[in-house]
Amino acid sequence: MLFEDILIKILNAVDGERTISSPYHLVKGKKSGQTLQDIGYYKLYPFFGLLPRLQKKDYDQAVQNLFDKGMIVIDGQVVRVTEKSRSQNSGPTLLNGWKFRGNERLFMSRLSLIVQTLSHIHQNSRVFDPVVIAEDTQRWVKAYLQRIDYRNVENCRKFKNEIAGSLAAVEVADQQKMVVLQRLSGYKLGGMTWEQISRQNGYGIIDVQLQAIETLHGWMQTVEAGSFPMLQDLLEGVIQQSSLTETAKRTESYFKSGRTLEEIAALRGLKTSTIEDHFVELAMNDPSFDIFAFMEKPRLDKITTVSQDQKTKRLRDIKEKVPEATYFQIRLALAAKGET
Repeated sequence: MLFEDILIKILNAVDGERTISSPYHLVKGKKSGQTLQDIGYYKLYPFFGLLPRLQKKDYDQAVQNLFDKGMIVIDGQVVRVTEKSRSQNSGPTLLNGWKFRGNERLFMSRLSLIVQTLSHIHQNSRVFDPVVIAEDTQRWVKAYLQRIDYRNVENCRKFKNEIAGSLAAVEVADQQKMVVLQRLSGYKLGGMTWEQISRQNGYGIIDVQLQAIETLHGWMQTVEAGSFPMLQDLLEGVIQQSSLTETAKRTESYFKSGRTLEEIAALRGLKTSTIEDHFVELAMNDPSFDIFAFMEKPRLDKITTVSQDQKTKRLRDIKEKVPEATYFQIRLALAAKGET
């Protein structure tokens, strides 16, 4: 999936309800209350944190391209998509930024160093500059190679076959898979830079990076599902065990022990608004979250009905129709119901 496709998907989802900077914060992985709640409100889980190093100038250029193509327009403080944008459908995606939280880089680092090491060892070349210099990754790979008995030719063949078999099962174009493979290094073969891949494929650097990320997400999903035990070990510490951020987990533990919102804020030395953000995140991700600790069912139903009837998730618009509700209650209701 290309960067423009992702922006259009996000902007179609938030059409007329968010500013033009909203997708930027989302793909950068900003953990603000607004960004995290938008993920749940608009079902934008695939795109969270895909490009943590995205430069604002690159984002602004991509947005300007959408303006130039007549895909989006500014309406006051919000951005709206045009009919041209609504008709563009890039299809489903294997991206899952919310689940992997950038850990595809760890998977790729481990794989790259393992492939490079096996390639050199079985060419009787003992000395080489490792492609990964992170000491924790080097230690992990060293232990892994010992576990699989890396000097055993048959085990190396199995590892190679698992790479081929699992990657073949990933439902992306062969060109996307090639982007990932071109990043690997081996005996007398250096991995290509993003710039080199970009020039060869005729795509921008951000686009080839996203193609690699989508392939890796699909690949890790395939490996996680089973049938590839040697590769499955590479997922250790890669799969997000909880959909919550670390700070929301701490608030959750206090909440489950019976603490009120105000008590949690005091205990943690945080603003009440910050703890409210955590509760919105809990409502969004925990099916067992007790929303009735914060409002009665008639108020929840009224907020939900207004949101559906007005086809909006803008807090101010809903507040006008349900003045008795607090903004916090509205945010909780939308998050818990997961309205689309």
